[in-house]
Amino acid sequence: MKLTIRVKLMIGYAATLGLMLTVSILAYFALNNVNKTVSQILVHAHKYDMVVALRHSAKNFLDINDAMIKEHMRDMEYYKPLVLDVEKKILYVGKLRLKEHEKEFLKKIKDEFNFIRERAQESFNWATAARNANIVPLLKDMDKAKLVLINNMDALYDEAWRSLDNEGIAADKVKEKALQQIITFSVIAIVAGIWISIYMSRKITTPIMALSLAASSVAKGAPYPEVEKTTEDELGELVASFNQMALDLKTSRDQIEIYNKELQTMVEERTAELGKTKEYLENILEYSGDMIITTTLYDEIVQFNRGAENILGYNIINMVGVRFEDLFVDKREYRRIRERAVEDGNVSSYDTRLMKKSGDIVRISLTVSRLKDRRGTVIGLVVIGKDITKKEEDLKI
Repeated sequence: MKLTIRVKLMIGYAATLGLMLTVSILAYFALNNVNKTVSQILVHAHKYDMVVALRHSAKNFLDINDAMIKEHMRDMEYYKPLVLDVEKKILYVGKLRLKEHEKEFLKKIKDEFNFIRERAQESFNWATAARNANIVPLLKDMDKAKLVLINNMDALYDEAWRSLDNEGIAADKVKEKALQQIITFSVIAIVAGIWISIYMSRKITTPIMALSLAASSVAKGAPYPEVEKTTEDELGELVASFNQMALDLKTSRDQIEIYNKELQTMVEERTAELGKTKEYLENILEYSGDMIITTTLYDEIVQFNRGAENILGYNIINMVGVRFEDLFVDKREYRRIRERAVEDGNVSSYDTRLMKKSGDIVRISLTVSRLKDRRGTVIGLVVIGKDITKKEEDLKI
């Protein structure tokens, strides 16, 4: 049975496709194992982040609690949100997939935290005489509870870090194994594909050599070399099509050259327009007297303009990556503003309080809007604020 070129190519394509499909299936199973390991890393990374956040909040609570008990400060409006923040993070960590000994660490942390909080609340109501009589025993009890809390907090942190590190090591091993499998299967498929290609090419390359040389001449821009049609099979049809294509190509090249010149002019004009627009927007951001801040969905500051620097006193360079909610006196208030902005699109003229670098509190009228990418996905927030501290003081006068 005489095989046509089409049949020969179909046989070669089918064999190559079979090899590619086999490699794809094997690679799928290998990558699926990697994906499972990565998912585990993400779970443990989330647990680690939550434990780190709890550790940080607990440390702040202990420091502020000591200052409150020793009457170095009396700001209950700051103390209460800090207590609620620690309670919330203990609750969040408790909802994670913890091991039994990790649950025991968390239980001791919660118990000692509640003990410290309750004794502190009790001391806040003491009269002067009662304080003088009971302050020393109270501080001793506090120190014992703090030691237990800190030790268990460190133990929980160590477990979270160890789990994440172990998952990272396991992921490296799975990745290495998957890579070896994919490389092995790919090499086998490539070798087999090369052998099939060489075999099939020997069956069809000789008749099309003249056509290849002619195509090379056309590609280099040489004068059109008409190829003689010597067969009536698929190659003969290919030669006729090539001859027609070469004629059409010459015409198309002339047209493309004209189109390229026109396109280059359009691109240059558009580039100049975009440059002016970019410069204009950068000037607005740089020289605006208002506070202009942009954040990611995780509340990390991306842009912090000079107006924000002047109002809050922070250096622009140091603020990139800082959580925006840390600037708020009441972080719960910020979360409400953020939730409204993400759901409704924006929150306008919201009167709130921010903490300056000096520790002073400044009254700000905020307008918070959500940022979207081209697909309409919310990617962050843009915040514009006006300092209304002086205006409020004038109104009080």
